[in-house]
Amino acid sequence: MSKMLRSGIIVSSLFFAVGYTSIASAAQGCGHGYHRNAYGACVLNAPGPNSSPAPYHPGCWRNAWGQLRCYR
Repeated sequence: MSKMLRSGIIVSSLFFAVGYTSIASAAQGCGHGYHRNAYGACVLNAPGPNSSPAPYHPGCWRNAWGQLRCYR
């Protein structure tokens, strides 16, 4: 396996792990009902295209990466 391919796999695995795990600080410093997007801007929580309901959390859903998101 080439060094470049190996490095690419390691970096993509790292980005996947960071995106999949939840962030420890509530609302990521944006305030209740908001979260940071990939560009660092605070955006209002709303279900995305690949979201699914979170049955035991009223007003909440799980996004495509399994992170729990809620309306205000």
